[in-house]
Amino acid sequence: MTRTLRWFDALPEGVRIFGGALATAVVFYFAALLSTWISSVFQFGGYWALLAHAIVVIIFITFVAVVSRSLAVIRNERQRVTSERRDALMLAYSNMDRFESGLLSQVRNTKISADTFVERFVTSLTCVQKIVEAVYNTFEAAYGRSSDSDERTDFEATFMTKSYTDGEITIPASANREGRTPRSMVLRAKNSKIYENTVTATIYRADRPTIHITEDTEAEPYEEIYPRQKDRIKSSIVFPVLSDTNELLGTLVVHCNKSGFFLRTDQSYWTDMLEVFAKRIAVLKLRMDELVSYRQSMAGKIEILIPEPWF
Repeated sequence: MTRTLRWFDALPEGVRIFGGALATAVVFYFAALLSTWISSVFQFGGYWALLAHAIVVIIFITFVAVVSRSLAVIRNERQRVTSERRDALMLAYSNMDRFESGLLSQVRNTKISADTFVERFVTSLTCVQKIVEAVYNTFEAAYGRSSDSDERTDFEATFMTKSYTDGEITIPASANREGRTPRSMVLRAKNSKIYENTVTATIYRADRPTIHITEDTEAEPYEEIYPRQKDRIKSSIVFPVLSDTNELLGTLVVHCNKSGFFLRTDQSYWTDMLEVFAKRIAVLKLRMDELVSYRQSMAGKIEILIPEPWF
């Protein structure tokens, strides 16, 4: 049915209008034909023949009506989903525009000093955190609102990458409804390798980093970091954050408490959505990598050279 509807929706507007008018005309024609047909059946077969005829015709018309209404429901649902996704994608861009507008005010309102220079003009973990919050706010506003707490979809967004301190995977930025850091970070303080069996670790080990979608953590292999983690994480998506040379810089992770929310059939859409945020994180993270590398090569001595005016 869905394929048929996609084919129909792809037709020009004029063709669809003509098709609808033609269907209406066919209905009127067969209604008139049916009237004559019923008279003929009654005339030659009597009441019993008419009853049998009525049963067959009613069942047939009911079947046609059910199919027709089902197609209409499916089409309306597709239109609703398409509209919802378009609005969510626009919201993603709007949240990033708001983030970048905040950077404009930060340039003017922060005093320049040796301690704040890099954060103000180059890169900062604060900016990464704000982007992750923009990810969460986008999903929350587009898909997470409900007056019933049992029906509400709760999301958590995290950025996972390798620590500059111990080289193991960590979560430097996160956002959720409670405004708390992930529970697993408490355990990481005692075990730096706690994330070595996660999907992010698998992506780090892969020759070619790709998006990974878990539709249902109960039905698919999913390693719990702490007991009953699957009570909170029912469906998840792990999106690689890549540099301009396709080097893996980390992963953008979004999970929720509803099974089947993230589907592999929707991978193209989720890629378009998360790429909006991943590209901005990639710029900030790559700058951090280069600064850390430069600091190590200079044995802790960094001299920032302010260039001459460009024009």
